[in-house]
Amino acid sequence: MDGTITPARKPMKKDMMLALRDLQWADYEIGIVTGSDMNYLIDQCDILFGLNGYQFHKTHYLPCNGTKYYKYNESGSLSTVYENDMIEAIGKQTYRAVIQSCIDIQKHIIDTTNCPLTGNFFDYRGSTLNWCPIGRLAKKDERDAWLKIDINNKFRLKWINHLKEELKKKGVNNIEIKLGGETSFDIHPKGWDKTYCLKNFKEYNEIIFIGDRCFDNGNDKELYDTIIKHSIGKAYQTKDPENTIEIIKEYINEARRR
Repeated sequence: MDGTITPARKPMKKDMMLALRDLQWADYEIGIVTGSDMNYLIDQCDILFGLNGYQFHKTHYLPCNGTKYYKYNESGSLSTVYENDMIEAIGKQTYRAVIQSCIDIQKHIIDTTNCPLTGNFFDYRGSTLNWCPIGRLAKKDERDAWLKIDINNKFRLKWINHLKEELKKKGVNNIEIKLGGETSFDIHPKGWDKTYCLKNFKEYNEIIFIGDRCFDNGNDKELYDTIIKHSIGKAYQTKDPENTIEIIKEYINEARRR
């Protein structure tokens, strides 16, 4: 979602809505898989629900890397297909070890950097834990300031490696940590990356995936690599939502030529 069909933490734009609608008309099904929880997905993509001609009830909504799955009916009621629970999967003691390690690093960040600090540093989403060192309440100017600091110092890459080492020392080896969006980390049980969503589409002949973070430590990499490695479709790394629209239009135009 963020960086692929919407700007980071911002609503979807009208040109993206129209492209997705036309993609449906070209006889493609659409799934939105994101590290964010369903509340963010609804907030950022809510314009789809009022777009004339867009079949929102035929869209697959796959928040938290697809470890949750929701569908709408034609009347607009949301139903749960399934949900997973991270604490139940890894155990309370392991979860406490993860939180403690994150808090230790958060204190180090506060003591040693001048990055913005707002609030709501942790967001437990049921099947994933999102940790945002600057706080999820950061405003645009604070996010922009942090991005400059991170680009210059590569802090998040250092911290992700440090967190992995700390968890290894504590004997925690069933956790994955990925860069989440522009400011945070997504933490979840091993195997609960975006490849999780594929179990819902085993009967499909081809899957086309578009993501913006298909590089090492990015939360799109496993799904991107899996689709290519197992030849189950095509995968694209997009630069931004505008680039995503260009990719979508290629498939729409191809369908029109058939």
